[in-house]
Amino acid sequence: SLDGLGDFIFSRTRDAMLDRIKALPKGSWSNELVTDGYDEPVKLAATVSVRDDHVEVDFTGTDPMSRWGINCPIIYSKAYACYALKCVVAPDIPNNAASLAFFTVSSPVNILNAVRPAPVALRHIFGHMVPDLVLGAISQALPGKILSEGAGALWNIHISARPVAGGSGRRAEVLMFNSGGMGARPELDGLSATAFPSGVHTMPIEATEHTGPIVIWRKELRPNSGGDGEFRGGLGQVIEIEATDGHEFDFSAMFDRVNHPPRGRNGGRPGVAGVVKL
Repeated sequence: SLDGLGDFIFSRTRDAMLDRIKALPKGSWSNELVTDGYDEPVKLAATVSVRDDHVEVDFTGTDPMSRWGINCPIIYSKAYACYALKCVVAPDIPNNAASLAFFTVSSPVNILNAVRPAPVALRHIFGHMVPDLVLGAISQALPGKILSEGAGALWNIHISARPVAGGSGRRAEVLMFNSGGMGARPELDGLSATAFPSGVHTMPIEATEHTGPIVIWRKELRPNSGGDGEFRGGLGQVIEIEATDGHEFDFSAMFDRVNHPPRGRNGGRPGVAGVVKL
């Protein structure tokens, strides 16, 4: 029966996960990650504790909630914390209730555990930083086995295009999903212009231009932007956008890593910070 099959899968998963956790070094390791924030830098903090039969993540020490929409609900933070742990502990074991039950995530109320009525529309900015935060802690227990910090937060470009005053033309909302590079891997260079942890892509340039009155003059890899080391961090990218004749646009700058670039690991150099130019 399906119930019997499910019980079998869960049982095998539990046994496999327990074996992996028992093989990990035991102890607690902490990490802090400073991000650009909105009007001031925001510190994210995590402690990862490996016990005999489970792994704990605690976000105590993270900065308080913000009045801006960059707060992250705990369910979002928990999902990405568990994702990071799963990548380290057992990337080849199925994701299901049995495998995820070995991870617990806790936090006092702060920007990674926002409660009502805190605004959370841009929760992805810090939520996507959580894997780097958690990996930075667990890397102390597993030196040389964890990838370095990467771009983290997506560089989503939300464009509101319209005709210039008194003109005629098209109005459109255009959203592009973009990212810098992933951090260097333990035995390979980082992936260039690749969103981690989400893996999200934007549409091809031709399709994006078709959605609104914009032209994308450049979308290319950014030379020498990955942090140097035994293995180089992935390259970021350069994107140049302009309104078509007779149009103008506003855009929402949902960016980070402008003032606080991704750090290298084990002596590796940091990546290059992001830049926004008008």
